[in-house]
Amino acid sequence: MARIRVPRPVTLAAAAATTLLLLGSAPMAVAEPSEHLASSRLLPIPSGGVHSFVRGLNSSGTVIGEYYGQGWVGPFALRWHAGRSGYTRLAPLPGEQFSRATALSDGGWGVGLSYDDPASSHPVRWTPGGTPTRLALPDGSLGGNTSAVNNSGVAVGDASEENNRSRPLRWKSDGSRTDLPVLPGDDSGTATSVNNAGTAVGWTEKRDGTGGPAHPVRWNAAGAVRALPLPAGFVGAKTREITDNGVILGHGRLAGSTEYDRVLVWSADGTVRDAGHGRGYDVNRAGTAVGASLEDNPYGDTARWNANGTRTVLANPGEAAGEVLAINNRGTAVGYAWPPVGNPALDKALLWKPDGTVVPLSSPLGPYAAAFAINDAGVVAGFAVGTDGAGTVTAWRATVWKR
Repeated sequence: MARIRVPRPVTLAAAAATTLLLLGSAPMAVAEPSEHLASSRLLPIPSGGVHSFVRGLNSSGTVIGEYYGQGWVGPFALRWHAGRSGYTRLAPLPGEQFSRATALSDGGWGVGLSYDDPASSHPVRWTPGGTPTRLALPDGSLGGNTSAVNNSGVAVGDASEENNRSRPLRWKSDGSRTDLPVLPGDDSGTATSVNNAGTAVGWTEKRDGTGGPAHPVRWNAAGAVRALPLPAGFVGAKTREITDNGVILGHGRLAGSTEYDRVLVWSADGTVRDAGHGRGYDVNRAGTAVGASLEDNPYGDTARWNANGTRTVLANPGEAAGEVLAINNRGTAVGYAWPPVGNPALDKALLWKPDGTVVPLSSPLGPYAAAFAINDAGVVAGFAVGTDGAGTVTAWRATVWKR
């Protein structure tokens, strides 16, 4: 669910331009310190580990991620079980060194990558008990990727092919592979998300060097492909996520542009709305999306795009910019803000209540952290940032917050 983020530089000019008010209403409230979430804790890592990151959080509070040791060139995947101390090591495939997690389902299935060389990674699925299984790739593939997994263990992703092409794939829980079709005229594609009904989304495109647009698609449980509609003036889009009730989040490309920088939301009935200029990261069953709005701030205002078509710029106390990375089905959202000057890695973790009130999340390592995921029970996962006396980052550590 969450991915390692590359911090973006910011300036004082951008800080002055940051909009901190709810459009069409009064400014958002900032919670008092007593409203901080009651507890935050670092997730344990094996001896010799230095950094750890969260990649997914499920409804029970189980977390999947990975850790790195000093000087390592690759990670080792871990799963931290809710209500249980310690961790489970998610091993790479036999004969390989590194494992990286990409997603976790409510049913306990994990997916990710196993490799020696990242350029030739192998898709892997871990059972709820932690056993790795190689996910088959088409003959001649250079490598592969997994993007998502559902409660039945159905996974989706793609295979890398020659000439910078990729092939969208789906694997059943028994390991059998389906090569998902692309739209007529296209020769490349990827699957990005799958829900518990087995419906997958992604995009297909023509990789002929012309820079043509991606075409957003949905594959039904039988594997049939269907193009998703686009708003007027759009030539392409890429999907990011599908919910269990069929709401889809993606990014659209306007005619005359090369950027996928418009947030699009498809309702379960197939209608699509252009939410605005920005980066969308998550959507809930109601169709409320969150991310960073680029309408007024080139670095990104913490934003919520409401199901009724309005935009809310969420409070971001004292910082230049930020992103909202996740929202649960109750309407509570989490993310982070970054500073107006200085080290852009020194983030502040934030939670926004459904009414828009912002609650700072304290860090077990000091003042700096980022929140990446939240479930419907209110468990939050992300990372804390450790620094030395000079403010230099010394460690990123996977962290959970809970009332």
